[in-house]
Amino acid sequence: MTLKELIISLSGVMSISGSERKSGEELKALIGGVFDEYRSDALGNHLFIKRCGRPNAPKILIDTHFDEIGMMVSGIKEGGFVSVAGIGGVDTRILPASEVTIYGKETVYGVFAAKAPHLSSPAERDRTIPLEDMLIDTGYSKEELEELCPLGTPVGFKPVYAELLNDRLAGKAFDDKACGACAVFGIDAVQKRDMVGDVYFLFSAQEETGLKGARVASFGMRPDYALVLDVTHAAVPEAKDRNLPELGSGVAVAVSPIINRRMSRMVIDMCRSANIPFTVEPCPGGTGTNANVTGISAEGIPTALCSLPLKSMHTSAEVLSVEDARALSRVVSQFIKSKEISEVFGK
Repeated sequence: MTLKELIISLSGVMSISGSERKSGEELKALIGGVFDEYRSDALGNHLFIKRCGRPNAPKILIDTHFDEIGMMVSGIKEGGFVSVAGIGGVDTRILPASEVTIYGKETVYGVFAAKAPHLSSPAERDRTIPLEDMLIDTGYSKEELEELCPLGTPVGFKPVYAELLNDRLAGKAFDDKACGACAVFGIDAVQKRDMVGDVYFLFSAQEETGLKGARVASFGMRPDYALVLDVTHAAVPEAKDRNLPELGSGVAVAVSPIINRRMSRMVIDMCRSANIPFTVEPCPGGTGTNANVTGISAEGIPTALCSLPLKSMHTSAEVLSVEDARALSRVVSQFIKSKEISEVFGK
């Protein structure tokens, strides 16, 4: 399977925040063959381990989050309509007329009802509709929906993917499963004899609702050092006043007070030595990622953060560059082979 194919396959797996455990078997079938061990926990974290074969080897954590933004059923109306509540920061501006999947006892497809402009007043056309005022049209009866999709059932964007020019992809849930694909691809590319430690790949739960999974898993496994992978905002015309990386510019390496500065410098040097394209991303406060919690878990875990530039984040049509994804997978490969980082932060 190519990296592009793995990105699409993983991103199509249902993992609305809080429902990550539902897809464990599907996830293991996709990537389990790369690893020696698999574990899960009560919160919904998925942990895959690749052993280097040496006793007392350092524990290297590679973290990406498995959960995606979405919704849950909050009401069932007459006429086949469903109301929903948001989970994890859904951009409501793009919801009218968008297609969704309701992951009930059976999969139910629906579309957000949209009032035609001909029937809307000027005031209605100029405002964003609150999520609680929107309805999903399913075509089912109220009684059928109550049986198939009880209250609390997760709802996500329909998994549709498109290839754009210049080796770019568009679709849902690249945040953060595209980074998970890069991690798996990068780990698989390294022979065990070349790994400087045992690699713990974490597909963490509930990042979108408060960085919960990484906090729990980091404390439990106590790795010697960590690399967190997430997406970051790519440059778009509307954000011309912000210093954002362009699609195709490679990996964004974060520099932040909450991240180990020496680790960041070593990752930057590693990218330069391996000719991996990168930009530096200054994060003067927190990072908005799991790096915020891994660094302060247990006795403190030296952590670096590398991000994949992404357009249209938290929508059904996020856009990434496969070239950037390849660069991120190479960062992972170099990181788990790095004797310099291991000598400083390992056992």
